[in-house]
Amino acid sequence: MLASLTDWVFFDLLVHRFYQAAPAVWRPGGPCRIVMSQLVSTLATAAAVQTAILIPGAPVLVAACLWAAGALPITIHNAQWMHIHPAVTASQALGWLTRLLIATLLTAAL
Repeated sequence: MLASLTDWVFFDLLVHRFYQAAPAVWRPGGPCRIVMSQLVSTLATAAAVQTAILIPGAPVLVAACLWAAGALPITIHNAQWMHIHPAVTASQALGWLTRLLIATLLTAAL
């Protein structure tokens, strides 16, 4: 649930107005797209938790490495080829980092 809240903050609330900078890039939303998006994010979070379990004692490092190896390059790559406002790119990158930090820190705390 916390991950869904961070998605809402970083992927919508903070940058909603910037999505209109390139309206042709975005597909119409809907319940099916929201569910699929949450499934992908949940699987990514589960992978982060599993990695944090396998590499105990360094949750921030695990989150940073996962982010640098996955979410950050994909986000930057998308920005290179799609008409996405820079604020949206930055917010999405920070949203992924936040999600991964929460997952790994909570795993380490257990």
